[in-house]
Amino acid sequence: MLRNKLKINADEALKLGDSKKVGALRYLISIIDKKALTMPPESFTENDEIVVLQKELKNKQEAREMFERAARAELVAEQDYEIELLQQYLPKAMDETELEKIVTQVMLTETVFGNIMREVGKIVAGRADGGQIAKIVKSKLS
Repeated sequence: MLRNKLKINADEALKLGDSKKVGALRYLISIIDKKALTMPPESFTENDEIVVLQKELKNKQEAREMFERAARAELVAEQDYEIELLQQYLPKAMDETELEKIVTQVMLTETVFGNIMREVGKIVAGRADGGQIAKIVKSKLS
């Protein structure tokens, strides 16, 4: 699971003396642990970990935008580092053509926007952003 990989990498970074990386990885481990505590034991899967990390990635990207607007270059650089580190643990994002194929396939059986979004979301399981999926679904429905 991702938590174990994060823990191993945090230990390695600690041995190398990379305190910045250790701090970022420990933070990611803590948010995964916090979410795991809210769920029944043994029901927390790697997909749940991916969802937690994707939410954190989105938060970091939003924070980066705010720091950039405030002209806080040092904080932008810190967010860039953490975003880059976080992306290493997330699955590779699906390209738009592959996503369009999946949406088209789902639309053969579903016609309601919400149902299409739900089914596509299950299939892509964290490899595509919900906003990107919604944009493709809306364009195909109109």
